[in-house]
Amino acid sequence: MLFDINPKMKREDLYDREDELEEIFKALDLDERFITIYGIRRVGKSSLLRVALREANVLHAIIDVKGVYFEHKSVSRIHLYREIANYFTRNLNFFNRLGFKIKDFFGRLKGFHVSEFGVEVEAIPQISFTDLLERINDWCEKRGLRFVLAFDEAQYLRFSGNVRYDGVFAWCTDNLPNITLIVTGSEIGVLREFLRVNDPKAPLFGRYMREIYVKRFTRDQGIDFLIQGFRELGKKVKLEEIEDVIETFDGIVGWLTHYGYNRAVKGMSHKAALEEVFEEGSQLELAELEKLIEPSRNRYLSILKAVAHGATTWSDIKTYVIVKSGYIDDKTFTRLLKNLVKYGYLVKENNRYKIPDPIVKYLVTEKL
Repeated sequence: MLFDINPKMKREDLYDREDELEEIFKALDLDERFITIYGIRRVGKSSLLRVALREANVLHAIIDVKGVYFEHKSVSRIHLYREIANYFTRNLNFFNRLGFKIKDFFGRLKGFHVSEFGVEVEAIPQISFTDLLERINDWCEKRGLRFVLAFDEAQYLRFSGNVRYDGVFAWCTDNLPNITLIVTGSEIGVLREFLRVNDPKAPLFGRYMREIYVKRFTRDQGIDFLIQGFRELGKKVKLEEIEDVIETFDGIVGWLTHYGYNRAVKGMSHKAALEEVFEEGSQLELAELEKLIEPSRNRYLSILKAVAHGATTWSDIKTYVIVKSGYIDDKTFTRLLKNLVKYGYLVKENNRYKIPDPIVKYLVTEKL
């Protein structure tokens, strides 16, 4: 259903992303080797990725890099291997339908083995990530197949210790014609900085990659999404309530979906459903924001509170920060401000700053 709060798996549950799907299908049809999918938090990148790869009927594995990081506080090779193995285990029926023989594939990969419980990984250091990719490529080449390895929220790969994944990606695109890499990122500035695609000295510089940007819904799209979702579940909702939701959440599909689920599935009133989204959403955002602001918590919070309370220019925000947190020099203040833009908590438009996500604004003003 449209109001399923989990990542979507079927095209019929994915509202109005036909253009983005076709871009991914076109890239796969052309055997392109590197695809990036950008978009702010909760805009539906993970759902788009999963639906596209299922619809394309292509061999693939999706690594939830952010999930790995928040579970283990780092992103080691063994964590990534286990994520690949777990993906195959969870999706055995899909791979069986494609005629993919799990034992044949993993039986040739050192460190992996197949048991009655699924695919398992041994904690051995001998195999590198490039070795793993090379073996996957060779296996696919012998069978005329393509394998897609997707890193969801790939910017968290920067917590992988000594492994330079921008170099791994460049090597893969240069040498492994049967593998397509897909990376997604909601911290758009961080992902681009991590990939360093504009740095002439960086491994990925000059290499072609298809870039796909997933936008938030327009006002009309948001209204239609909610109307269709409620109709699908036989729920009648007043148009003025739908318009209020659109004004509140500004086309961020994740929050619209949570509201629709609260109303149509949990049977909440309009007011209670809105309040629930703010409460649940702020809890989801809290852990990530706390990690970012930890090195200079008071100053980061002062910047965010300044913008939340209406300060939009560099000078007005800095004045607010000085009043609340004490003196800060221009260089340090600008660095902190740029970090918040880079991580997606602020956007800069026409030299003015704003918080793009109403849940983050609520978190800053009401919870922190």
